Amino acid sequence: MPSFVSRTLALCRNLFRRTAVEQELSAELAQAFEFLVEAKIRDGTSTSEARRLAAIELGGVEQLKEEIREVRAGYNLEALFRDVRFGLRMLLKTPGFTVVAVATLGLSIGANTAIFSLVNGVLLRPLPFPDAERIIYIEGKNPAAGISESNISYLDFTNWSQQTDLFASTAAYWTGEAHLGADGEEPERVPRAGVTTGFFSVLGVQPALGRTFVPEDDKGWPQTVAIISHGLWKRRFGSDPAIVGKQVQMSSMPLTIIGVTPPGFEYPEQTQIWVPSAVNLSDEPRDNRVWSAIARLNPGVDLKQAQIRLSAVNARLDKQFHETNKGWDVVLSTLQERLVREVKPSLLALLGAVGFVLLIACANVANLLLARSAARQKEIAIRAAMGASRARVLRQMLTESILLSAIGGVAGLLLSIWLTDVLMSMLPEGAPRLEQVGIDYRVLTFALGVSALTGILFGIVPALQASKLNVTSALKEGGRSGEGHRRTGARSLLLIGEVALSLMLLVGAGLLIKSFLRLQEVRPGFNAHNVLAAHLSLQGPKYKKSQEYVEFFRQLIERLEAEPGVQAVGGSVNLPLNPTGYAIGRGFIPEGRPLTADESKDAMFSTITGDYFRALQIPLLSGRFFEPRDNADGPKVVIINETTAKRHFGSPAGAIGKRLSIWAAFRGQRREEKFMREIVGVVGDTKTGSLTEEGDMQIYVPHAQDSQWNFMGLVIRTAGDPAAFAATLRREVRALDKDQPIYNVHTYDDVVMNSLGTRRVSMQLFTVFACAALLLAAVGIYGVMAYSVTQRTQEIGIRMALGAQKSDVLRLVIGQGMTLALIGVIAGLAGAFALTRVIANLLFGVGASDPLTFIAIALLLIFVSLIACYLPARRAARLNPTVALAEN
Repeated sequence: MPSFVSRTLALCRNLFRRTAVEQELSAELAQAFEFLVEAKIRDGTSTSEARRLAAIELGGVEQLKEEIREVRAGYNLEALFRDVRFGLRMLLKTPGFTVVAVATLGLSIGANTAIFSLVNGVLLRPLPFPDAERIIYIEGKNPAAGISESNISYLDFTNWSQQTDLFASTAAYWTGEAHLGADGEEPERVPRAGVTTGFFSVLGVQPALGRTFVPEDDKGWPQTVAIISHGLWKRRFGSDPAIVGKQVQMSSMPLTIIGVTPPGFEYPEQTQIWVPSAVNLSDEPRDNRVWSAIARLNPGVDLKQAQIRLSAVNARLDKQFHETNKGWDVVLSTLQERLVREVKPSLLALLGAVGFVLLIACANVANLLLARSAARQKEIAIRAAMGASRARVLRQMLTESILLSAIGGVAGLLLSIWLTDVLMSMLPEGAPRLEQVGIDYRVLTFALGVSALTGILFGIVPALQASKLNVTSALKEGGRSGEGHRRTGARSLLLIGEVALSLMLLVGAGLLIKSFLRLQEVRPGFNAHNVLAAHLSLQGPKYKKSQEYVEFFRQLIERLEAEPGVQAVGGSVNLPLNPTGYAIGRGFIPEGRPLTADESKDAMFSTITGDYFRALQIPLLSGRFFEPRDNADGPKVVIINETTAKRHFGSPAGAIGKRLSIWAAFRGQRREEKFMREIVGVVGDTKTGSLTEEGDMQIYVPHAQDSQWNFMGLVIRTAGDPAAFAATLRREVRALDKDQPIYNVHTYDDVVMNSLGTRRVSMQLFTVFACAALLLAAVGIYGVMAYSVTQRTQEIGIRMALGAQKSDVLRLVIGQGMTLALIGVIAGLAGAFALTRVIANLLFGVGASDPLTFIAIALLLIFVSLIACYLPARRAARLNPTVALAEN
């Protein structure tokens, strides 16, 4: 203990009373010198000789002081402070170099930190639930039917829960939207979820106010209680602390609020109000696959075990309920994996791309440091001649590099705050977990780690080169030695690496750009220009009969068509490119085939009204569109798309007059239609889910003959800007029923652009990063060649004095630079061939090894390299031999 105290006191004294300690050290060494002199004099040596011998015996005073400093407490910390102070002076001494290096590092570190903050918030940060890694998402699949992901059946869900001991708790839910009204205010359309009793238990969520659901709350339809989100409670109810127990109107039904969720909880899909699921097991069809499910695994059960055992249960259900369960199984994933599945590949690819930019920036700064260390040869040689070891020089140079990267890191961290906001504004609407994106300890640690690693990466080569300096050669006036050649070799290797990395990034960007252009060339099957899309769901006691839905939409369409500038109006429960995320599928069976599940053919289903096909300009290939005579009393009719006609009826013309039966279930009301529908028209295919999907079969029926649908996606074709028509649409809806809000109002051009979503953002960011890499590579090539010309000024002057022409000098310098660039291009092509496989799933209509892209990018980089080599070569060719030789 006394030793520790004394050492701590010595450390504090050495650090904070440095001047006094140094004065004492000088005094002690002076006294030791005088003692030696006196001893020599006593031995009979003359005073002058004694002083000379004492100085030899004592050694160099400064070297001796340094040896003493090295063994006293706090030396390493003191040396670090000294190195940092010296490094700051050197950076301030060369402001041009410092500004360029800090700007290069700040931009690259800032871009890396911004992308990492997205990756951290979306992919890495755990869900805000207890033991979130044990919460799984259950979705259906049917490989035989070509279905890789699907909602599930509630009856299957109950079998999984009852026939296994895998889960601590389970919950099923459905999602939708509802009209919420309170205190006489205008109804608001809010996201709603119907959940089973265990929903909040699975997620481990406790309410901020009130309670969650208990089994007694789920009394069937209509529901009587509800839980609201914290955000809705603040916005709509002014954070009323007495909200529990109050009533609100949801879709014109009274609901009692029993709880408020904690801040930030809005699962699933930004839900604002939760109600009991209202499932009726006695009426629920087994093939009503409209449910989602989550579960919490029991301790000791992993995902693989659960998958195997649930698949075994599904095999039994297939045998027991073959008509409804043929081929159906489940896919399990953690809830977090399911939420981020769509954006994960793009984010990881972008993180890799911006990492390449950082490596290129490191190579550029390393080249700058190599050039700077060449100018500091004499300084380093003098330090070495005065006793500085190689390790001491290496430490000083690395300290300066890390100091430079630290300044760049601070600038990059500040820049990343703004860049993160920019990136979030670019992401498509509905991207998951954006509320989790922000600066936290992981982002700060990443920025710190990247800054430190960057300092080492770009500083190690120049530091090693400086520490290997030949002191004798460097101290010679105008000396030339192998030092310059070694530095040139290191710079050449760095340049080759820059070119290779740039080419890999450029190839990736080129493939994504070409893929995006191919996507834009895809015909969605309709004309999105000048079309406004909006959704409307009729709620309330005034709509007691399904024909009242038909009449409302008929009147609304008539009023809208009478407005100036409107060319056509229609509606459908399923709009192309699925702007609501809600899609409806139905099976159908052609006439003459048995009405069994084995014969059912899956198709996208749409009930439509008005001039739907004309509003979207979906072409009629054969037959006719729906007409007013296709009402509830008329013959039952259907329109199919081209794919359905060719696949099951031979051709569009051959399908006209044929008949089919629609095989469906809706809220348990029916198994299938008890009649055949005649095919009266065949229309072109439309992209139902995304532009990348293959053509699906589609069937359309008139709303008047399928009147159970209370909601419609409206499409209005206008002569002018469709966005300007939104106010007119709201006015006309209020004129018919002031309690019915419209929602999801977009132009269809925006719908098409949103469908490109993550692909567009990936392409844009890859392009930005690739352009930055190309610029850095060009600057790097120029820097290396300019430095080479400076190093070879005397050689070039001699060549020109002996008769070399300007063209010879151009050829010499350009040849040297292009050789390095071509080596980098070859290495980059090999790397790109391997790494483009990583982004293969982001491509559309383009192979990961597309030869045209590889060749075009290689030629682009060669051209840029040629320009970067030509500029210093031209300067070399203009040298005056006399001046060049005189200067050297």
